[in-house]
Order: sequence, then C-alpha cells, then structure tokens
Amino acid sequence: METPALPRRLALTAGCNQLINWGISFYMPGTFATAIAADRGWSSPQIYLGLTLAMLVMAMVSPFVARLLASFGGRRVVMSGTLLIAAGCAGMTLIDSLSGWYGCWLLAGIGMRLSLYDALFASLVNLYGQQARRTISRVTLAGGLASAVFWPLGNALLGIMRWQNALLIYALFGLLSAALIYPLSSQRISSLAKTPARISRYERRSGWLYAAFIALIAFVSNGTSTHLPEFIASAGLPVAAGMLWGIGQTGARSMEVLAGARLTPLRLTIFTALAMPLCFLLGLSGSQFAWCAAGFVLGFGAINGLVTIVKATLPLELFSTESYASRTGWLLIPGQLTAAASPFACAWLNKTLGITGAMWVSLGLTLVIAGLAMGLVCHPRARYEKPGGTVVSSVK
Repeated sequence: METPALPRRLALTAGCNQLINWGISFYMPGTFATAIAADRGWSSPQIYLGLTLAMLVMAMVSPFVARLLASFGGRRVVMSGTLLIAAGCAGMTLIDSLSGWYGCWLLAGIGMRLSLYDALFASLVNLYGQQARRTISRVTLAGGLASAVFWPLGNALLGIMRWQNALLIYALFGLLSAALIYPLSSQRISSLAKTPARISRYERRSGWLYAAFIALIAFVSNGTSTHLPEFIASAGLPVAAGMLWGIGQTGARSMEVLAGARLTPLRLTIFTALAMPLCFLLGLSGSQFAWCAAGFVLGFGAINGLVTIVKATLPLELFSTESYASRTGWLLIPGQLTAAASPFACAWLNKTLGITGAMWVSLGLTLVIAGLAMGLVCHPRARYEKPGGTVVSSVK
C-alpha cells in the first residue's frame, strides 16, 4: 500500500491538540489541587492519587491501542480519547466524593492513553512511515508548552471563578482539541492489528533493552519533575527558577528540530543517555554552588524534552514501521507503571535519604540507563543476520 503524503498543517494542528490534551489532564492537578482541597476537604495526596490511577489505566489500555488504530483509524482513536479527557474534566465538576473523583480519573486515563503522544505517534508512523519523524519532533515542541500555557491560564481562571467553572472551561478546550485533530487521516491499516509472527533475534533483544531503557528513564524523569520544587527550595533558589525547566525542555526540542536528519534517533539516544549522569553530578554540587543547581534544572529540563522524542523515534530504528504500534503498545507498559510509581517512590527516598541521598540514587539509575543505551546503539542489526542478509529468527 502506497504511503500517503503527510498534510502540511498536521504538525500545527496535532501540536495544538497535544498542548491542550496535556494541559487539561496531566498538568491540571498542579493548578487545581489547592482549590479542590479547600472546597472538598480532601488532602493533596488523595487528590493526586487520581492522576496515579489514570497512569495505571494507561498501562492497562496500552496493549489494545494498536488494534483500535487498525479498526477505527488514527483520527477516530485520538479524537475519542480527547473527548474522554474532556468528559472526565466535566465529570469532576459534578462529583462530591473521592470515589467519584477517582472514577472520573479512570475515564480520563483511558482518554490519555488514546490521545496523548504515544497513540498519536503510533498513528503517524504507521500512516506516514519515516516521514513522520520530523512531524513528531514538531508536535513535541508544541506539546512541551502545555505547562507554560495551562498553569497560568488555570490560575487566572481560579482568580475570577470557582474551580468547577474553570474545569468546565477546560472541558470546552477538550472539545476544541478534538476538532483540531481532524486533519489526521482516518485510514485504517490492517497490519496494525497484530504483531508479526516471526520476531528476529535483533528485534527481541532490542525490545527488552528498549522496554528497560524507557522504564528507568520514566522513573527518573517523572520522579525528578514531580519533586523539582523541593530540590529548588533545598538549593536556596527562588521559585521562579522552575521556569528554567520549561526553557530547557523547549530549547532542546527546538534544537533537535533545527538539526534535522543530521541528528539520527540513535545519535540522539546516546547523547541523551550520556548527558543524564553528567546532569545529576551537576545537581549534586548544587548545595555548594547555586549556579550548579540552576544548571541542573535547565539541563534536566532539556534532557526531559529530548526523552519524549527518543521514546517516539528510537523504535523507528529498531523495528519495522508496520509493527511500530503493536510493539510500542507492549514495550511502553513498564515505563507507564514506573512513571505512575515514581512520585511516591521519590517522596519516600527524599524523606528517608534526604534530597541529596535521593539524587545519588537517581545518579546510579542514570548510569544503568547509559549502559542500556550503549547496548541498544552499539549492537547493529547486521550482527544478527545471516551472511545472505536474512534475519535469524528466534521463533522456531
């Protein structure tokens, strides 16, 4: 089947779709938690548990995404997920119990898995092949602005209205976001429905390494970003230093877009993985030198921005485009589980070992991440092929 041409406006509309979807889901509690706690009498951990449940649901739904894309097409899947997030936001304004709050997050969690980066990128790759890579980078560039847009927007809305009315406006943003994804093709691709029966030794080995690599990165990245304000306070930096995270994230993604084809997914992977331990070493010096702490916030923000691109584009080098959705659907599950567990685990580490002790643990994990990256990049496919070019299968 001939690969269709990628619509020119898709990067802009899909980027705006992701900006809104992230803003009204993942970043929403950061703005609304205090107002909800004051109104409902719930504690902050009880409120944030809803987001954790949503992330667990994302892992449960993940294996079915490829089949949904095959049956209904990318446009319908991403649009439906966006509408489910909007419905979750609207539902939260009506409930007055924690069970209802968690139920709305479970609904939103399904929508998040169907409409955030992973499902959209799987759809783009299987529709447009290798030409989707540049669009993926541009979409992450727009999506990375979600916190910069929706945190101030949410605070502004809370200054003039109740949190319920503000959340209803978020739900309306969800309806707009669903309309923005319309340029995405609705074409169904039957090859997405199942993983190929024969899996080469190279793909099997790469799959295990990729799953472990992303799982550890998700744990370190999500845990670090969640508890970033604690690190900033411990280093004696002003709260405004948190803006360096967003600047680093957006700046790194912009540079990746400008680099174009010269920066391949494999090169980006090894650069990102090797930069992580260096960044944490800089952060560990933050207690003595404020500029080191500021450099850590800026640098790890940049790494966090690149990680999203690595997660989406590295499978293009490891697997065929036809199996992209089915393989990533399974291989991203460990990462989604570690991302869900990381806020609680990092909170325990901070309490038990202190901020510095937790940073040392993270440094150790980044060294493992660097080793996994070397294993992925330094073992080319040719080693697992017969002299005639036929891939040696591990499936008998």
